Formats: sequence, C-alpha cells, structure tokens
Amino acid sequence: MDETLIYKCPNCGAVLEYDAAKALMSCDHCHSTFTPAQAEQAQAYDGRFEQVPPTQADLEFESQITAYSCQSCGAEIIADANTSATFCPYCGAAAIIPAKLSGIYRPAAIIPFKISKEEAQTAFRKWCHDGRFTPKDFAAPQEMEKLTGIYVPFWLFDCTIEGALIGRGTRVSSYVVGHYLYQNTKQFLIRRRAALQYDKVPADGSERMDDDMMDKLEPYDYNELTDFEMPYLAGYEAEKYDRTPHEVFTRIRSRLDDFTQDRVSQSVIGFNSVTNVQRRNFYTANNATYTLLPVWVHRYRYNDQIYQFSMNGQTGKVVGTPPQDRRRILLHFLKYAAAAAIVLFAGGMFL
Repeated sequence: MDETLIYKCPNCGAVLEYDAAKALMSCDHCHSTFTPAQAEQAQAYDGRFEQVPPTQADLEFESQITAYSCQSCGAEIIADANTSATFCPYCGAAAIIPAKLSGIYRPAAIIPFKISKEEAQTAFRKWCHDGRFTPKDFAAPQEMEKLTGIYVPFWLFDCTIEGALIGRGTRVSSYVVGHYLYQNTKQFLIRRRAALQYDKVPADGSERMDDDMMDKLEPYDYNELTDFEMPYLAGYEAEKYDRTPHEVFTRIRSRLDDFTQDRVSQSVIGFNSVTNVQRRNFYTANNATYTLLPVWVHRYRYNDQIYQFSMNGQTGKVVGTPPQDRRRILLHFLKYAAAAAIVLFAGGMFL
C-alpha cells in the first residue's frame, strides 16, 4: 500500500492546511502559521515516498483505483488513478499522494488559491439568488459543504507562429471628364507574413473537467505563478493530468490559428475588395508547461441533468447556470401578482 503525505504542525503536531486568505500553511489547533517552504522543510520524508518500479499487477490496479494509508489515523484511503490530493474520509485530514506528483507528473508551477471556501460559498449563494428559484435543497448548508476546491491540471503553451496570407486585391477609382464618368480598376497581388509570439495559452489536461467551462474561467493572472511545492495542496483536492500536451494541442491550435489570421488580415487595408485569399500558419516553436490552477467546483443532479458551479479560485470569476424549479418560479410570480392585485383593489376603493 502506498503512503499519503500529510503536513503536520512543527509546534503541536496537528494537521496543517493551506490558507488561501493568508497564503500560508495554517494550524487550527495552535494557530501557528508557516510558509509552504517552511512546512516542506519541517516535513521529514526519510525516503518513504520514493517511487518503486511497479509490477504489471500494480499497473493494472492503478489504472482503476489505488489504496493509500492515511498518515494521521492509519485508515485506508481509496482514490482513482488521477487523484493526487484528497481528504481522509475517517479523520478529515488533508492527504497528498506524492507518488502521483513525481517524475513526469510533477507540476512545474502552480497558482495558489486566493478565494477561501467561505468566499466561494458566499458567491455561490449570490449566484443562485439564495436558492429562490432553484430546487429546495440546492442552496442548503449541506449542499454548500460539497463545494470543493480542486487544483486542475493545465498545460500552458508558449508558441511562435508565422501567419501567411496570399490574395488578390482590387482598387477602384472614378473620375469625370466632360459628360463621362470613367472608372479605373487596378488589381494587386497581396502577400502578408507576420511572426507572433504567444505566452501561457492554457488548456486543461483533465478528461473529467468540462473544456468549455474551463475556457470560460479564464483569464488567470500568470504573474502570480510560483514554483510548485506540495504544501500548497494541503486542504484541497488535486488531479494529475490524463491528457498529454499532444492531445490538447488541437484546442490550442484552433484558438491561435484564428487569432493569428485575424491579426494578419488587419494589415490588409486600402482595397475595395479582396478575393482568392489563402491563409496558412507555421508553428516554429512550441513549449508546454505542466501547471496546477485553482478551481472551486460544485456539481448537482436535477431532473437527470448535471448542473455545475465553477469559480476561478484566483480571481473569483463564476461560470455556470443553476437549475430552475418551475414550481418555485410560478409561486414567486403568483405571490407578487396577488400583492399587486391587492394594491390595485385597495386603490380603487378610495377613488
């Protein structure tokens, strides 16, 4: 059985969790705080987490679920192949699985959470108007406790692209001589070429996360990217990527191809018409950096449909559509309609 990594307070031995509001590792027991680097230094690994070459049976089992030992209470934690940080279901301790964050699965960078769970819950209530039009239990306290902070695996691409355009342009001028109007038409071969550099274009590397929703959570402030350290994961869930840069590059290329050609086309001016346009992009350099980005997520099933609330854990941007309970909407409308009728009736009595 593999082991999990739980950061403990050097002062009292209680479990440390990453506090997004303070940007520090915090102990709820003695209220001590530590930087992630201090927590990392205080944690004695003693070689316990070195990855052992797996057997074929290990690989087959790992492809489905894996068992881990909680270092706080000794209970067995079951996690799927993509979970790299989670919670112990018995003692509630935040557990990190170092084996899932080593080698090619070790992120190069991370943006730590800045939005706390309390702030995310407040935004959730505002997003669904305190559950006024949603199913009765949608905004209930037990549902909001299911709001989960997840570090989602992303690939950040740096690309250099040469955009080329070839077409035929027409310029038409008119002039009058006597009683006659003359029109002069000239045709030109148009050639345009521009080299553009794109930095940190994101694409999530998780099969389980909705690509469209992850795109809508942008932008992140990449000035706050920092080198990855495992203490940042304490108190949150995290996934390792299950889609390689090659597999997500189609999404990146679709975005950059259109943007590049728009930029190149903007240089074609002064023509009455442009025809026979041929466009092509040449990717001269590509680099992908494995990064973890913070997302608050809540999923809810209603009428056999999944509704998802997602929030950018750095900026607070919210994406999603809450479920609507038509009965509650109708009752709300009838309530105000009845109130309006009473006001009109009372007003008529005094006319």
